[in-house]
Amino acid sequence: MRSFTLDVGGPVFVADYGGSGPTMLLVHGLGGSHLNWMSVADSLATSHRVLAADLPGFGRSPSAGRSASIGANLRVLEQLITHVDAGPVVLVGNSMGGLLSLGVAAGRSDLLAGLVLVDPALPAPNRELLRFDPVTIRFLAAFALPRLGARYMDRYGARVGARGMVQQTLERCSVDVRRVDPVMVAALVALETERMSQPRWHNPVIEASRSIVQTLFIRGHVERWIRQVTVPTLLIHGREDRLVTVRAARAAADLRPDWEYVELAGVGHIPQMETPGEFLRVVQSWLARAVVSPEPATDAKGSTAVGA
Repeated sequence: MRSFTLDVGGPVFVADYGGSGPTMLLVHGLGGSHLNWMSVADSLATSHRVLAADLPGFGRSPSAGRSASIGANLRVLEQLITHVDAGPVVLVGNSMGGLLSLGVAAGRSDLLAGLVLVDPALPAPNRELLRFDPVTIRFLAAFALPRLGARYMDRYGARVGARGMVQQTLERCSVDVRRVDPVMVAALVALETERMSQPRWHNPVIEASRSIVQTLFIRGHVERWIRQVTVPTLLIHGREDRLVTVRAARAAADLRPDWEYVELAGVGHIPQMETPGEFLRVVQSWLARAVVSPEPATDAKGSTAVGA
């Protein structure tokens, strides 16, 4: 992996996993980074030039005075796609990154050749309350007030450390954390240690968390985004996702029967990390069938159950 930094209203770190085909841009979830894709990026690079960006305030992209809200990050992604000068890209997003990718596709489908949503943050179906595990409920309650959230994160980080933060996040997001590559875990811990050494390291997580919840609770907002997408779309969801119920993904798939929808049995919120082989089989098969690849830029700085 190589890397470079682009000025998108401030520095944005981009991991370049190589490949000589059309560009694929990978977008991480809340608290994540380019490392969330390291188990699948090399294989995806057999057919695409694969880039993974760190959103402002996450990974190795400093906040530099920028907001971590959904609206602000939508603008960052749109500008980033333009800056890489790659023509239409395949945009792949997980969790918060999936919500952001959906928003980009709704407003700027002209920038995209295809869209892959991986356990995206989605509103709960009608008449169903959002359901979270107790740890997540404590996080959301703390984030309701920024100062309370900052104190909570300071105490929580001091108590469990970077390794504990990574381990507990992976446990919430996966069915069997032992399936996550230990090399990736070590890299995540090293980057989290680096991140937690910075002043106010928790501010982007708090702001982004509040913005996600606000976006999901605006009645009909995300549903409008879903209806506005005009590019080929693959929606993948882990059937055992404890953060975003699979029923939310099914409701989105019902709105768009033209999308390809795949559920992964026995998988949680981060299939690209927990079951990378299964993830790759689904994505690569769909790319070969559904996405007409544009000519690569030169010098560019239905419902299926799987595993049932």
